[in-house]
Amino acid sequence: MSTNMLTNYYICNMKMIGQYIDQIIKANNCTQVDVARGIGVSRQQLNYIILGKRELTLQQALKIESYFSLPEGQILKLQTEIAIFNYKQKIKQQLFENLLKVQALWSYSNPSIENISDEELIEKVFIYLDINQISKMFELYKRDYIRKVWREKLAIQGNFLFNLNVMIALYYFDIAQPEQYLKRLEREYIKNQLNYA
Repeated sequence: MSTNMLTNYYICNMKMIGQYIDQIIKANNCTQVDVARGIGVSRQQLNYIILGKRELTLQQALKIESYFSLPEGQILKLQTEIAIFNYKQKIKQQLFENLLKVQALWSYSNPSIENISDEELIEKVFIYLDINQISKMFELYKRDYIRKVWREKLAIQGNFLFNLNVMIALYYFDIAQPEQYLKRLEREYIKNQLNYA
């Protein structure tokens, strides 16, 4: 992640926490002056935190939680959840942009991150991007979900993606005897398709 991206991510996270604190203050019919005095900071410093211009320290977060009798760690948990969400959005955007660069989304008339499903993103990343990008996917989605998509979309394609699927089976899912495993999946898929016909 570039320095500029990290800065934007950090500022966005601080603003969201500030908005949350502002909502708590308003919901409790308090003023910033009251809260600032109660947690031992200046009103200006609290205002900077609310506006996302200052970082909320651990000590300040705990004092705000105490002041409003919030569950211990609630603000810090929110900070972490926002950070995780923002981080995952950045990864998804990077993967999407890399797929655009290699023209993997040629079938879309107007590709955007909103109109590509998670399943299709996983499928395209496996087929078109390198190992480093594939590894990023495991930060974005749970391993079981990625494996399910791989089984349903890629592993059943027989000879077309056989070598790629052998590598995926070995490298990402620790499948012993991947050739036999893939052949079995393909047979099961064909059998199910014949039963539905």
